[in-house]
Amino acid sequence: MRIGIFYLENNGIEETARELAVFLTKRNVKVIDTDNLKKLRSAKGLIIISLGGDGTFLKASHIGIRLNAPVVGVNLGNLGFLTDIEARDLFDATEQLLKGKYEVEKRMTLEGTVIGTKGEEKTFIAVNDFIVQRKIDGKILSTEIYVNGMDSGRFRSDGLVVATPTGSTAYSLSVGGPIISPLSEVYSFVFIAPHKLSARPVVLSGSDKLSVRMLTEGTSYLLRDGEIIATLEKFDRILFKKSGKYLQILHLKNKNFFEVLNKKFGWGV
Repeated sequence: MRIGIFYLENNGIEETARELAVFLTKRNVKVIDTDNLKKLRSAKGLIIISLGGDGTFLKASHIGIRLNAPVVGVNLGNLGFLTDIEARDLFDATEQLLKGKYEVEKRMTLEGTVIGTKGEEKTFIAVNDFIVQRKIDGKILSTEIYVNGMDSGRFRSDGLVVATPTGSTAYSLSVGGPIISPLSEVYSFVFIAPHKLSARPVVLSGSDKLSVRMLTEGTSYLLRDGEIIATLEKFDRILFKKSGKYLQILHLKNKNFFEVLNKKFGWGV
């Protein structure tokens, strides 16, 4: 077994990472630090432990997707909705992991391809969501929406969120999107501050393809899991569809999604 320890610098987590590395080394586990984890090409026998909050977990997840390696999150942040282990349980939980007492859950991811006016393309993978967002001082966004190649209307808004089931409880939820069970093979899109009462959230199947065409003059942004990854200009298109790649999340015990909703968000209470 090899274990990669992933964390973000300057978050005060370095000491915890060092203690975990010593703990694992004493048990004859090969430890891979964050820098080498980013460079790694082979994932045989690899498990990634993410130390931090949900943002750290998302960054670790992109490494896990690239390497086809499972990721387990340790909550050293605030909400910790995506993480499985609380800080106080880190070493006990790691002992269980080393004994093989865990299960791996596969989560759908989204693919987003930006197509420029000259035909140039860039493709990205999202664990949580893609967000099309106007500049703070920019014009209201005007977009043209196509589903499976069919013109589905023009909309004016501050932006839109295209979310996986995993991401349905993130930004999408805050702007009125639906909660989706995390193992579903669907995705949703919801407008941010739309100028139409009829611009309601929509859930698409895993076989549906969504296209967004920019109609506004000036620059806007495409974000992937909270980070700006591209600037968008008038007539650029973004194509969204279910990705063929999955995120593997490692669970040390049976995790009930609705129990987590109750605990973290007060859903149903």
